Amino acid sequence: MLKYVTPEKGIYIVWLSVALSLCWPLPASSTRKQIVCIKILQIGAIISAFMVLLPLIYAIHLNIHNLINLFKCICLLICVFQNIIQTIICFIKYDVLQRVVEEMMTCVKEEQLYKVLCIYVKKCNIFYGGTIVLTYGAATVFVLGPTFLPISFPWETEYPFQINDTSRNIIYIHQFFFTYQCAAHICLSLFGALLLWFAAARFECLVEELQKITNIDMLIVCFKKLLLLRRYAEEVVSCIRFLVFYAIAVGTFMLTLSGIIMIINSPILVKIQFIIICMSSLMEIYMYAWPADHMQDASINILRSAYNSIWYEQSLDMQKDLLIILMYQRPVILSINVLLPELTLRYYCSYVANAFSVFTALRAVVEDK
Repeated sequence: MLKYVTPEKGIYIVWLSVALSLCWPLPASSTRKQIVCIKILQIGAIISAFMVLLPLIYAIHLNIHNLINLFKCICLLICVFQNIIQTIICFIKYDVLQRVVEEMMTCVKEEQLYKVLCIYVKKCNIFYGGTIVLTYGAATVFVLGPTFLPISFPWETEYPFQINDTSRNIIYIHQFFFTYQCAAHICLSLFGALLLWFAAARFECLVEELQKITNIDMLIVCFKKLLLLRRYAEEVVSCIRFLVFYAIAVGTFMLTLSGIIMIINSPILVKIQFIIICMSSLMEIYMYAWPADHMQDASINILRSAYNSIWYEQSLDMQKDLLIILMYQRPVILSINVLLPELTLRYYCSYVANAFSVFTALRAVVEDK
């Protein structure tokens, strides 16, 4: 089925995967009442997350001397924080997100762009589609945990008061729904990747136009399009850069905990759980790194295509204008000053290599003791 996915269906599938996160903005045509409602729901989602966060903190307090249970609770705590922080970021960036999504929905059917997007969908659909299936499959297994394991609730929360059957059912229903919300927040990386892929596709279309320029008028039109595309790509980056930074920070912490669990004497089932957590963290970062790297290359190719055009056969004025464009253009990169260098596949590879180096160092420390 995946090979028949069109760009419109791909966007719809991504929307479905993140719908419960409430982070996908409403259309620009939405009424003020609808926008107020979605923001109230986002605030409600944050309150719902705190209803799991506080019992988890209490569980951490109770398991302070049990390393394995402590690490489990900390991992669950980080998942709750991801829900809260990503909702807050999308709440703050709502207007910008709405603008970039609206532009994507408007431009997706342009003929030249549509062809490029079809190529992207064909290249990415199995990976991203498989990620959605695995994420929601894992969420389903997680909520069924109390059925197979000696635990009362999926999130292994503890409460400083007695729980009767009625309150137990209410808590389970809440955690059931909250688990799928967390799955939607994990899939939010697909939403960011979708926007990056779309920006890269628009750069590729402009590359083809630049290669066909024959006069100054065509150059001016292409240059105006380039400015608009750069502005769009920079808005996309501004929306997701802190989501990416949080994913990398959380991934680093999760990998450290997983490394400790791998080298201490712990049950095999626990090690498998932490291996899954480790792989999920690396996969989430990769989902951002792949399109970010491609978008950077596409923005660089704009300059290369201008240089590789037959500019030397054009008028002297056009050659000068083209030289000015080449001098002042820079690639669009996903980065945060000081905190995050440019996110590329090269950076991702170095990140994974450093993670394994940390595992090796932890193992050496434990063996020395």
